[in-house]
Amino acid sequence: MKRRVARRLGIAPRRVVYALLGIGVLGVAGFMISQALNTALVYFILPNEYAQQPDQFENRRIRLGGLVAPESVAFNDQDLQLTFLVTDGIQSYRVEHVGAPPELFRENAGVVIEGSFDADVFVSDNLLIKHSEVYEAPEDGHIDIEELRRSLQ
Repeated sequence: MKRRVARRLGIAPRRVVYALLGIGVLGVAGFMISQALNTALVYFILPNEYAQQPDQFENRRIRLGGLVAPESVAFNDQDLQLTFLVTDGIQSYRVEHVGAPPELFRENAGVVIEGSFDADVFVSDNLLIKHSEVYEAPEDGHIDIEELRRSLQ
């Protein structure tokens, strides 16, 4: 009966099965690729962007960019525990990083840290220092958020 219907439609039964299997395989592959991309995505945000929507970044790996706040750096060379505040001039968060700081790490340096939030503490496992050949301190001490974002990307 099925063969008659398939032959009337001009389709061989094996071709129908192969076509359905192909569609199924493509669907599973597409699902697996989308899941892999979602888990590999790392968002770049500033501290005030996190403060506005902390629930959006809960249990997600993010890159947090900003400046190292003055007089906030503490480094324990026994257990290589580095703590400091990262700020964008509006919001500040405490950062905990295990490992020796990079050579150019200092107060008022631009940093991009990768990790996740644990309550209001950012736990970092990757610390990058952003710098250029020319240092220009803000004239009035005011940090321009858009300029900070451009310099850190």
